[in-house]
Amino acid sequence: MALQFCGQKLKEYQIIFHLHENAIMTFCVLHLIFSLLATLGNLIVIRALWKASSIPDNLKMLFLSLAFSDFGVGLFGQLTLGVTFAVMLQTAANGNFNFDYLCPTVLTVCYALIYLLTCASFLTITAIAVDRLLAVSLHLRYQELVTSKRVIITIVSLWFSSGVATCIFSVIPNHNGILVATIEIVGLLLTTAAYIRVYKTVIHHQNQIQCQLHNQLQNSQEMEVIRQRKSALGTLFVYAVFVACFLPNLCCIMLLAFGRFRVSFLLVNQASAFLVLLNSSLNPIVYCWRYREIREIVKTSVKKLFASESPSGELSSRVALRME
Repeated sequence: MALQFCGQKLKEYQIIFHLHENAIMTFCVLHLIFSLLATLGNLIVIRALWKASSIPDNLKMLFLSLAFSDFGVGLFGQLTLGVTFAVMLQTAANGNFNFDYLCPTVLTVCYALIYLLTCASFLTITAIAVDRLLAVSLHLRYQELVTSKRVIITIVSLWFSSGVATCIFSVIPNHNGILVATIEIVGLLLTTAAYIRVYKTVIHHQNQIQCQLHNQLQNSQEMEVIRQRKSALGTLFVYAVFVACFLPNLCCIMLLAFGRFRVSFLLVNQASAFLVLLNSSLNPIVYCWRYREIREIVKTSVKKLFASESPSGELSSRVALRME
């Protein structure tokens, strides 16, 4: 089954490389660049999340799950794909489009890592959306119903489901498009419904506060209006990035179902796959950078890193030692 999956991917790449080698070179460079960004960005965010104390424990665990999956996407999935493209380009430069040496091990492992980690990231994003919906809907009952134990069980279930889906991808290659489309449709619908509800709730709270301001002006209420407005805009931003990264891939899967080896569809599918992987570089900004404590910890870490590596920092430390 793995050989069949790998052979199918090889056939696709032989068609694309033969006609659009420059486009693949571009994707290769982009994958390698954003692999580094995703790895470093999520590594810094993981460190910041461990130190952060203001973020609720349930949300912190979901953020950590997302950061670890996105870190894996950058370090293993996207890097492996970029290197594989580079090897293929080296072979194609000699006029040879036979990539059989990559089967079955290299391509199978490469795509297994990508499927596992991106699926875990996608499902965690959906879980975060549902968690935010429960937080604004349940109010005081949220802490009672959404316990840390249930969140841990949910995270383990998401990763287990990602592993099962990855096995199905490799074992049934002719039908993996149906499974990917099903997961993405369900995730997009759940996330859309959740963020619409969250946005409406935030706007409703904002309108209530504004009505109170007509009767009595208070600085605290004005600040709350501003906070609610920022929260609403932040919700829209998070949802827009999510849809922009995953919806094109869903459309490409549907297009490929009607014309599997049409070159235009295959090339666009590579672009949509890049957007899915790009999401791992954007998630640290989209989800964690909006929290002030996370921003401050990251800024402090980066400043210390550059200060320790700079010659002036080294010189000042030597002067301090001599003065002591």
